[in-house]
Amino acid sequence: MKKKILAVALVATMVLSCVACAKDKGNGRSDRGSRDEESVTSDDRNEDFKYEPTGSGYRITGLSETGKTKESVVIPAGVELVGSISGGVVKHVTFESDDDVEIVTFFSNCDTLETVELPANLSVLCSFSGCSSLKEITIPENVTEIPQSCFFGCSDLETVVIEGNISEIGRTAFFKCESLKTINFPDSITTIGDSCFKGCKNVSEITLPSGLKQVGQLAFADIGLQTIIVPEDLELESWHTAAFNQMRNNYTVKVKEGSWADIHFDEVFTSTAIKEYY
Repeated sequence: MKKKILAVALVATMVLSCVACAKDKGNGRSDRGSRDEESVTSDDRNEDFKYEPTGSGYRITGLSETGKTKESVVIPAGVELVGSISGGVVKHVTFESDDDVEIVTFFSNCDTLETVELPANLSVLCSFSGCSSLKEITIPENVTEIPQSCFFGCSDLETVVIEGNISEIGRTAFFKCESLKTINFPDSITTIGDSCFKGCKNVSEITLPSGLKQVGQLAFADIGLQTIIVPEDLELESWHTAAFNQMRNNYTVKVKEGSWADIHFDEVFTSTAIKEYY
């Protein structure tokens, strides 16, 4: 009889223990879910942004109501960037990390933006099209291309610093950047696209990159150019006959006597160009 009582008691104890474990496991899952959600939504670094969880973390989708009231914001490390930060009063943006990040259209049409400190390891340049208040930009050294329409309509843009070996500037990349005065081309540039600098009316002098091979239609047209300096070793492979067209003024083109540019001068430059040897 005692053995039966002991066996029943033992079974009851095991059942109670299993029930308790099941409750603990259920609570554990609930707690982890709460913690995971909390880690996404309550991170103080992200209070200036709207964001949503993803399978690997979270991504910023724009400015929060708080962020829309701030002139300076810092983008936290380890996030994806989608959407846009337009709609607030943000003037200055920095990144917490120098790691590479995909930005795409995050800054597009942010007409209050004045300065951006891009991550040092950025590899693909995003669009700043419509950022009419942007004043200066430094393009990190790992970027190899300034894409099509990248700075289209950035009418206040004055300074562009290229730290690396850009090989291509896409069509209309600096279209109507009316405040731009100087362009410092690295010699690594081989291609300058159609209408790339059209409307940059304050650029008075340029030195072409020595590695330049292709110049598109109206690439430097009607920008008020006064002087073009052509390196001795520059040899174009293709160019549009209106690439350097300055309809409203004569301009000087400085070339090395006997160079490719000297020999092909009349083919490349328009009738308003005046050759000068250096």
